[in-house]
Amino acid sequence: MNGKDERVGQSFRRVEGWFVLNPQYVAGNPSLGTQVEALNGVVTRLFDHATAQDTQRSQSLLISKDETERRREVLSHQMAPIATVARALRGTVPGIGVLVSLPKGNGNTTEIIAAATAMAEKAEIYKAVLVESGLPADFIEQLKAAAAALKTSFDDRGLARASRVAATRGVESELELGRRVVSIIDAVVTGLIRSQPAKLAEWQQLKRVTVKGVAVRAPVALVQTTPTPVQTSPTDVVAAPTTGAKAA
Repeated sequence: MNGKDERVGQSFRRVEGWFVLNPQYVAGNPSLGTQVEALNGVVTRLFDHATAQDTQRSQSLLISKDETERRREVLSHQMAPIATVARALRGTVPGIGVLVSLPKGNGNTTEIIAAATAMAEKAEIYKAVLVESGLPADFIEQLKAAAAALKTSFDDRGLARASRVAATRGVESELELGRRVVSIIDAVVTGLIRSQPAKLAEWQQLKRVTVKGVAVRAPVALVQTTPTPVQTSPTDVVAAPTTGAKAA
């Protein structure tokens, strides 16, 4: 959740807490109790979605890093050696030039996977001569495995992104529902405590959504005090000796 959504969620929690401390209002009003239970459900689901949102965001970052490493593995450590050997053999082995092309390093992942798959298929024709020229006997299997690992990482990132989008939509939905529920609760509670100024002030303070960086505080009564004058006795004042006065 962003900062504003977090503050809205915290206001829901404060409303929950108020009813824990003031159960008498729910006990005497079953309809209000139903709304409070609905808010409890909203809060639980809201923060579950928020947790999932953060988890999937972190997961996406990790997968993205893994995908970058796997792209490098496919391009630099699998495809590039094949292209280099094929380029050296071009002119002596007919048709081997089909293996010299490499996808752009900044291309999208699906293009790299497709190019790696195509190279593995084409390399089957020239496997013997490529192995004779120094490539490992299982170079095609290594390329296929690297491309498959890249595809898995790419798919995982897509799934994590989809889960994060779902969690974000869940947060938005619960916030919307929570606002409606709190609005109903507010109308009922305000009517119940309208003759209790202190309780009403407390309720109005805690249910509001705070501005960024401003904490909710309970109303504080201001006590006016009048300064009390300090009386001094004449004997308490010692006159300073005058200049030139003689000591007794």
